[in-house]
Amino acid sequence: MNHTPTGFLLFLLLSLAMSAASLAHEPDEEEIKSGYPYASLSEEVIDMGVMAAGSNGDGYINLSNLGKPDLLIARVRSSCGLMIPTWPETAINQGDTVRIRFRYNTSRLGKFERKITIHTNAWQKNLIVTVKGEVIPEDQF
Repeated sequence: MNHTPTGFLLFLLLSLAMSAASLAHEPDEEEIKSGYPYASLSEEVIDMGVMAAGSNGDGYINLSNLGKPDLLIARVRSSCGLMIPTWPETAINQGDTVRIRFRYNTSRLGKFERKITIHTNAWQKNLIVTVKGEVIPEDQF
């Protein structure tokens, strides 16, 4: 068998072109949703508005699974100890929606803006929700 440098170069270039073509293929949204859990938030920014000091600081984030495999929430954390999140520990089936609850401590006066990070097994991995609002003295409400 005769191996020439030209034949080898041609083989190498053809292999690189095929590799580049397969790497360049970006899955469309439907491909992603069919192969992975796909998390969808009802809102990325939640404005709690103006609240009186000492009032109920509860809020909710709606999270849906638009993918086929089950969506799992590994943990939810907030950027500040004044906001405490709680979440369901069960798998979220395709098409289902769950509520992640958070409670802001309304004893601190003033405007606030906090981030809540939701760690999942979804295609997007981590989802970030911004929660903002303002707490004023009860007598000014």
